[in-house]
Amino acid sequence: MAAVTLPAIAQEPPYQPATSLSAIPPEVISALTMLCNRCEFADFNAPWNLTDVINGLPQRRLVKAGHRGSQWIIQYEHGGYAPHPHTVVFELDPKIHLAKGSSCIPEKLQRCEW
Repeated sequence: MAAVTLPAIAQEPPYQPATSLSAIPPEVISALTMLCNRCEFADFNAPWNLTDVINGLPQRRLVKAGHRGSQWIIQYEHGGYAPHPHTVVFELDPKIHLAKGSSCIPEKLQRCEW
């Protein structure tokens, strides 16, 4: 799989990286899992299923995550027939919503596959 990089916004200071799933606020994790119809995520460097063969492991794995103020940036790998990366940017104010920089914005595209 090709190297995954965060969008430019995440590479500018003062971006604060998260070191595990547990370091990401519950409301961000909840919004993330709702995007993919309650899918499961493996933590950074944890075992995951990058193929399309069902084996009981999560088909998504966190690659990078962090925040700047109320904005959270999540990069993850999605396994399947053709494994690929996704970037999700959540803005928490005034309520949690997808923000510019996400790899798919449902309001602008007919179908988003997270």
